[in-house]
Amino acid sequence: MPAMALSLRRFLFPLACLAMGLSLAAMSLYAHAQLLPKALQASEPAEPDPAAWEPPAITAMPADWWSEFDVADEDEQNRRINAFLASLEDRIDGLGPADHDRASAALDNLANLVRLLKVTRAGEASAPFPPVPTQDAYSLREMLGLRAQSRNIERELSSVRVDIEQADRQLDFLQSRRDELLRAYQSQPVESPAKVLIGIDRITMRVEFELVTARQANLEAREKALEQRDQLVSEQLDFARAHLEVGDVTAEEIQQHLDESTEAVAEADRQVTALQSQLLDVLSADNINRSLEQLRRQQITRAAAASELARLEAALARSEANWYGLRTDSLDGDLDLRGAAADARALSERILPQLDVWSENSRNTLVSPPTDDSANAAANQDIARTVARETLDLVEEIRSRNDDLLLVQGILTRDVLAGQSGLRKAWSRLKFTIGSAWDHVIAAADYHLFDIGDTPVTPGGILKMLFIIALAWLISWVARYLIAHAAAAGEQFSASPVAYTLGRILHYVIMTVGLFAAFASIGFDFTSFALIAGALSVGIGFGLQAVVNNFVSGLILLLEGSLRVGDYIELDGGQAGSSGLAGVVKEINTRATVVNTNDSVDVVVPNSELVTTKLTNWTLRESIARMRIPFGVAYGSDKEQVKEIAMAAAEDVEFVLTNMPGRRPQLRLFNFGDSALEFQMLLWVSRAGVRRPHRIRCEFLWALETRLREAGIEIPFPQRDLHVRSDFRQPPGPVAAASFQPLEPDDDVGGEPA
Repeated sequence: MPAMALSLRRFLFPLACLAMGLSLAAMSLYAHAQLLPKALQASEPAEPDPAAWEPPAITAMPADWWSEFDVADEDEQNRRINAFLASLEDRIDGLGPADHDRASAALDNLANLVRLLKVTRAGEASAPFPPVPTQDAYSLREMLGLRAQSRNIERELSSVRVDIEQADRQLDFLQSRRDELLRAYQSQPVESPAKVLIGIDRITMRVEFELVTARQANLEAREKALEQRDQLVSEQLDFARAHLEVGDVTAEEIQQHLDESTEAVAEADRQVTALQSQLLDVLSADNINRSLEQLRRQQITRAAAASELARLEAALARSEANWYGLRTDSLDGDLDLRGAAADARALSERILPQLDVWSENSRNTLVSPPTDDSANAAANQDIARTVARETLDLVEEIRSRNDDLLLVQGILTRDVLAGQSGLRKAWSRLKFTIGSAWDHVIAAADYHLFDIGDTPVTPGGILKMLFIIALAWLISWVARYLIAHAAAAGEQFSASPVAYTLGRILHYVIMTVGLFAAFASIGFDFTSFALIAGALSVGIGFGLQAVVNNFVSGLILLLEGSLRVGDYIELDGGQAGSSGLAGVVKEINTRATVVNTNDSVDVVVPNSELVTTKLTNWTLRESIARMRIPFGVAYGSDKEQVKEIAMAAAEDVEFVLTNMPGRRPQLRLFNFGDSALEFQMLLWVSRAGVRRPHRIRCEFLWALETRLREAGIEIPFPQRDLHVRSDFRQPPGPVAAASFQPLEPDDDVGGEPA
């Protein structure tokens, strides 16, 4: 049996492979059979046969059912669609009441979408573009009219492109929805009511997809037409900018327009003031009417926008007047054109950021509900919405006038430069370039970073602070330099303690004044700073106690004069060579003092330690000091010879004063020691020697030892007399002198006992 089963499996496996190959071949032939008619239809389209076409069944719709309606003949397409809709109406008659109502509503919606699709595919009827004016020369107003056309086209292009992007997103959504409905449709049983309803949804979704596709095609066609129109207008606008003429405008008309624009600014400001007063009355009432408050605030927003629009109109009128004056050679020679251009840019940069705020407030008013259900609140809300729409229109007009102002100002600058030649033209162009760059730098310097209290901090304010602090430091450095060189001739800065002390105090004063001036330059309120300092005084007192202590100690050292730069000092020691710190004072800073030891090591000592610790200042008042160096010689040595040798050794040591009256070396017999005559050498050394005590001591002892050795004078070793009791065999206690018998020479310890 196992052998038979194995043979059967070996027979069935090739048979299964053969069957699979035949299946694949059949599927391939079927695919070619389906594609071949389509390929032939693509190469040789056949005329549709109206009599042979039947609408697809709603419960057996293929995946490409829409292709049956996508025919070239519009009449045949309409006939098929109508026949399909009629078949759907017949099919839903057999549904239950609930399903029938739902399907009937879906068919009504589908019929409306089909009609809308026909209209959309026919193309939207758009107003024809007005012809672009073409002429040999343009006036300033005609050129601004072309610019207005260009702005309108740009706004419409922007709107059309936004609609195209929305259509793209909607198509993606409809495509995913179509796929979901197809999967749901295929999962339902044949001839079930659910499949009928889902089939209608599939048809509706496909019609919506075609509708959005047709609308997107119309939008793209509109976009292309607008781009062509924009190119024509832009080309003509460039031509107009290069071919401007004064026209028939008179100086009286220009002045009248300028006066009217100036009066409009004043009137707009008065309107803003009046509305603010009305808002104050509303807010001052006992029961605040919120709907009236919202209306007044929106009216103030509109009035503010109208005021800024009036200012732009006035600035535009001034720029136009300057251009007309330049073209008619009646321009005021004292007019600062670069300053006028800077003022126009500043006005634009001040107004533009407010537009977004006004637009946002107006849109919130349009969508916000009434504050209550009263008729008065509803009426106020309707008025506020009307005012909001007017505000939005003003915002767009402000953008247009701002664009006109910058355009006219640029033309004015160009014509001013074009009217010059040679070096003057180059110089004017350079001034305009530098001025424009400087204006941008100023704008960047005024950028608001953050606030300290009520004081805004800007990059320009920070740079100003740093400049004042750097200037204060430079003044301090110059003052200290002059003080140092005003000292005694040949005296270095580090060797002038008085000059150093005065320079350090002056440095602290100048830097303190500079810091206050730096903070005051940005408008820092020192009153609030004083309050903050008072509130934090306790914490600062505990947390920075050591720092404040060292700072005050440094001021005490500088003012008292007990320690100066260049002094040689010792801490916790009385003489050179002790264990305390010894060295030359190099710097006296706010926190610590720098002491340079004889090993050329800088030691930073806190100022408080120098004030509270016992300190030896070797060079406080005297520039010289006396050193005591002890030594000893053997008893019996000639004292006069020792004195001569010591004096000669002192003369061999550098920095020792040997010929100064009252400051000559002295040798004193100091003590009779246990093993030597103890002398003490008194040496007066100069200021440089005071700073080198170990060197003086070592050189003197070196020279002294050499001369004593050459003279044969002994430097004794320490001596002690040792007394040994010889009769160690006697018992302890007093011994009589008569009974004491010394040992005989022949008494040997190793002999026989007595």
